Formats: sequence, structure tokens, C-alpha cells
Amino acid sequence: IKDQDYKSTKRLIQTMVKAAGFGANFLLNTGPMPNGEIQPENVKTLLEMGEWLEKYGETIYGTRKGPISPQDWGASTVSKDGTIYIHILEQKDENLLIPALPSKIKSLTYFDSGEKVKFKETEFGVLLNIPEDKVDEIDTILVLKI
Repeated sequence: IKDQDYKSTKRLIQTMVKAAGFGANFLLNTGPMPNGEIQPENVKTLLEMGEWLEKYGETIYGTRKGPISPQDWGASTVSKDGTIYIHILEQKDENLLIPALPSKIKSLTYFDSGEKVKFKETEFGVLLNIPEDKVDEIDTILVLKI
């Protein structure tokens, strides 16, 4: 096999999250080797993606694109019950300005811990304060209720 440019688990998860944020499907193509086995590198990545989805799947599966269209920093999804998930994939500093929302915020928490996220609604959008110790290297997920 000549193509050894395997995509990292982080890159694949972030691509999947962005696809969900656009309301699109995510198709991951991997084929077997001539002996019928899946390449070990792909098996490892698929298992890692599966572990991530076991923990965070509700923020992706059965959702549609959220009220915040995909941005350089990430995307949003919304579940059938109206829960909005903000996926922060790239964060440059502790403060992140997201576009204004259609309604006032009732609650904004971290998916992992349930702790409240510090934020301020401004005329330019919503300014989030996410300290470095709350940042997940793959996807910092916030749960938003409006």
C-alpha cells in the first residue's frame, strides 16, 4: 500500500462534527487489504472514534445543524428535543465570541461536567469564557438551552 497518509482520530472526529454542523452525512471509506483484513492503522482509528462516539454520540447522532452555522472555531448541532450542542474544535484563547442567538440563554453548561459556562450576551453576539483547563483537545462540547 503506497498511501500512508492516514488521517488522525482527531481530524476525523472534527470532520464528522463539522459535517453534522452543516446538516450533512459523514461517510468514512476504508477498504480491506488483499487478505480481507482491515489495516491495523484504520482499526485503531475506528476503535478510537467508537470510544469517542460512545461518550459524545448524543451530540451527533440524530441531530441536525444548529442555530450557529459552522465557523472557523467549530459548529453547533441540535437534538430532536431542542438541546443545542456547541462544538468548539479550535480555540485560540479563553474568550470566544459566537454569533447572536435567536433567543435568550436559559443555561449553558459543559457537556462533560455539567458545570456552568461563564458567558456574556453582547450586541455583537455571546462572549464565552472557557479557561484552558476546560478545553478538550479534540472537541470542547457545551450544552445550550434557549
